[in-house]
Amino acid sequence: MPCTSASHGENGRLKTNPEAGMSLRRRMILMAAVLPLAAGCANVNTAVNDVTARVDKFHADRALVRPGLEPVGEQSPVQQRPLDEPQQGFVPPPPEALPFPQGRLNGAQAETLLAGDPMAQRFLALKRLTEMGAVPVDDAVVRKDTNIGALLPLTAPQPPAAGLDRPIPTVGEVVNRFADLGRSKVPGDDRARAAERGFMVDSLLPKQPVARQQYSPPDLFSARKLKERLGWLEDTGLVTPEQRTRETAALDDLMAGGSLPELYSPAKPPEPAKPKKKTGLGRGQRMPGGVSGRLEVIPSPPGVEAPKLSAATKGPAGVHLLSMGTATHGDKAWDALKKEHPELAELGYKVARADLGDLGVTYRLVAGPVDSVQAETLCATLKPRGQTCTPTPFPAQ
Repeated sequence: MPCTSASHGENGRLKTNPEAGMSLRRRMILMAAVLPLAAGCANVNTAVNDVTARVDKFHADRALVRPGLEPVGEQSPVQQRPLDEPQQGFVPPPPEALPFPQGRLNGAQAETLLAGDPMAQRFLALKRLTEMGAVPVDDAVVRKDTNIGALLPLTAPQPPAAGLDRPIPTVGEVVNRFADLGRSKVPGDDRARAAERGFMVDSLLPKQPVARQQYSPPDLFSARKLKERLGWLEDTGLVTPEQRTRETAALDDLMAGGSLPELYSPAKPPEPAKPKKKTGLGRGQRMPGGVSGRLEVIPSPPGVEAPKLSAATKGPAGVHLLSMGTATHGDKAWDALKKEHPELAELGYKVARADLGDLGVTYRLVAGPVDSVQAETLCATLKPRGQTCTPTPFPAQ
């Protein structure tokens, strides 16, 4: 392409077009400006590609759902080994020897469905460990039967161990840890591996619970959720259809006004020893059970205790814990009682004045408000510790 347009003049000399020269200069200036931009565009493209790669990685990481939160039927992407895969180092028992029924869901689906239910997850972990041979069948039977009240509280023969509602690692993590212990071939390590396996399975479902979990009757909404849970337990192979049917019927009966099973009924308190009649107590003297210095709770003589609950009692209930010679010691006495008995921490209290005639005036510390069943249960818990406790109407003022 010619840079200029030229012609010959009359004298034969070469003549240059000034407009063409100006166009050439403009093109040169434009090229000088565009060349640095071209290099800059290459850098921009590199930066854009780098940011795009980072965004893609971020979304890929977000796609990794925590086990237990993915939809039913999806295998957790962070699961290291499939739950239904045979594990090395153990000999699985025959299916007919297993103490659990065959569920409708596989291991991963069952763990997903029971996420957020630590009690059920403990049984699911025991089931998987038994299926893979990590826990002997006879040992699993004892642990299951001892704690089946966590799944079937109304039809079980006994309450489960206390504390089974505490969170545990995922079932996959428990199974993988047992599998790792089964594959270990370190010489002299058998005893340590056996001890760790024993500790882990005992923390799941103890064979000899130190304490038992008490049962609180559900409301109507909770009862509906419990029925739904029973369906999940059957689907995951933790209870049989017959067990589900019996528990559902017992739950319906309880909601219709039935009573709790006898195993959850509060134990009858022992008959108190008949105190000797004390004389010489004037109206202004301190009553037994007074608070002075160190808190000491002394059983009150007849007529001093608060009125007991009856079938005709209306309104909230409470528990009469001690009597005092003055109301000013109420806060001090209550703080001491809460430290000694953590069960009282969530309750309030009131000090009620009672005129006993010749015996003088006493001030009763009553904790509450609770319902009558809770009052009986609370006293059944506190009395074996030496704490006086009598269910009574909660003071209105």
